[in-house]
Amino acid sequence: MSTLLWSLAKENPWPGLALASLNLVVALSLVGLSLLLGVTISLVAWLHAVVDREAVPIKRQAQRRRATP
Repeated sequence: MSTLLWSLAKENPWPGLALASLNLVVALSLVGLSLLLGVTISLVAWLHAVVDREAVPIKRQAQRRRATP
């Protein structure tokens, strides 16, 4: 079977090149999608942490600043 495919590839390399370029496009799309998803998840987590912070009175904040060296 592989000799048949090899002989076909020798006659016409375009289908193999098309398949290789399609694989490259799919791989780059998946990498881009995973990076976009990772950035989105980290931004949502950061936003959730910012929103979830307790409101600390100003007097207590001043005490915390003096207590830390």
